[in-house]
Amino acid sequence: MDSQKSPIQSLLLHGTMIAEADISAYRDVLGVLRNADVKLAFTAVFHGALSEMGLGDDQDGVCELEGEEVFGMVLTFGGDGTVLETAGMLAGRPIPVLGINTGRLGFLSHLPMPDAARALPGILKGAYKVEQRAMLEVDFPDAELGSNLRALNEITVHRRDVASMIRVSVSRNGVFINRYWSDGLIVSTPTGSTAYSLSCGGPIIHPDSNAIVLNPIAPHNLYDRPVVIPLEGTLEIEAEGRDDHLMLTMDTRSYKVAAPAKFAVRPAERPFLLVQLPGVDFIETVRRKLHLGLDAREGHSMDGGQETGGNLR
Repeated sequence: MDSQKSPIQSLLLHGTMIAEADISAYRDVLGVLRNADVKLAFTAVFHGALSEMGLGDDQDGVCELEGEEVFGMVLTFGGDGTVLETAGMLAGRPIPVLGINTGRLGFLSHLPMPDAARALPGILKGAYKVEQRAMLEVDFPDAELGSNLRALNEITVHRRDVASMIRVSVSRNGVFINRYWSDGLIVSTPTGSTAYSLSCGGPIIHPDSNAIVLNPIAPHNLYDRPVVIPLEGTLEIEAEGRDDHLMLTMDTRSYKVAAPAKFAVRPAERPFLLVQLPGVDFIETVRRKLHLGLDAREGHSMDGGQETGGNLR
């Protein structure tokens, strides 16, 4: 993780919707930003949402990152889905992203909205750190998927409209790994290990780990368990089933593709830059948000260290 950064000169703000309960907090945050010595721009959808709630300003500029625009940081307002959407929007640009959480859980959007106005002045002065999060990229020449082929959380192939399983064969750098009979397969980054993969029984992977997870969805064979493999290299994946189409997902984006589907997955050239505040620790965040160590008989400590308590019978 990098040390303290230089002051921020320009910001791009992105979000999709604004709850009435958050209007006061948004007004405080926007007041801090508009009074700061920083250039502000807004995505069109967020600018529209602000204007609809009476929070717009005639001086607000709109930018969609379609050209060569570069900002010191992007602020997202919402949940982890908004951060994932922003990761795709950046298309590999090396711009750090700070997620301001207006939702609930939030592994990527970790700055709570009620705390944002108080924290932002320090962040603008450089009191933040940046984590490099690995992204995956799809190579699928037989499908028209557009230009945004990167994923921060996971790439998934799964059955579409039929109840029957599909067959997914996976090799790495030409070496066969496994053939899964299942509802689909998740290829997860460490960042995505706390998302869909975790819901399917996958392990939690520290974001500093240079690894990915192959996790079958509802596998027919009980011995098909999640496998952790090195991030480097190319995965060759072939999926087929009784239907003539499958679904391929990259984070929050879904695509209908013809079956059989043959494509490759490899690390993206550039990582995603996630802004973290000083003192934020991944393990502590996971322990707190997933309630690890919680025991109704003893409670659990939020201060770290060994749990104390009596007989464990």
